[in-house]
Amino acid sequence: MRSIYKKVGFLLIFLVLILLFFNGCVRRRMTVRSNPPGATVYLDGEEIGRTPFSTNFDFYGKREFRVVKQGYETKTVLLSVPAPWYEWPGIDFFSEVLLPGKLSDNKYYEFDMKPEQITPTHELVGRAEDLRRVAHAEGTLQINGGVVQSAPIISSPTLSANPQF
Repeated sequence: MRSIYKKVGFLLIFLVLILLFFNGCVRRRMTVRSNPPGATVYLDGEEIGRTPFSTNFDFYGKREFRVVKQGYETKTVLLSVPAPWYEWPGIDFFSEVLLPGKLSDNKYYEFDMKPEQITPTHELVGRAEDLRRVAHAEGTLQINGGVVQSAPIISSPTLSANPQF
């Protein structure tokens, strides 16, 4: 009887050692590309690399990606980074601790960037002057549904040739 307990004890110790040395692990990796390549990518406000690149990540959920490249419009996108079924709360303990071997979760994101549209200065000035004329003519100006009172136009005083102090 004692030899059976001894064998069971050795088997349990062996299984515990296997679990300790060959425990589970989940590798989370994201690959980001852009067209054109060479854009700087920010994830939740922190720079994570220049495209194309791959990097490890820790968290799932809604993540803000901002892609910036000189000469192109900055692209800011809120994307969902979904967790695979084996990373759901409760199940994740088994996949990360008890399951022997390694699991990989690879995410791929690609961003197409548009060339920056530069508005000529004379066009911007013209639009500003039109807005000013409309605001002063109507006495009020509507911006995003709200009403803003325009300030009265005050003409600057003319300076006389003989100022009196």
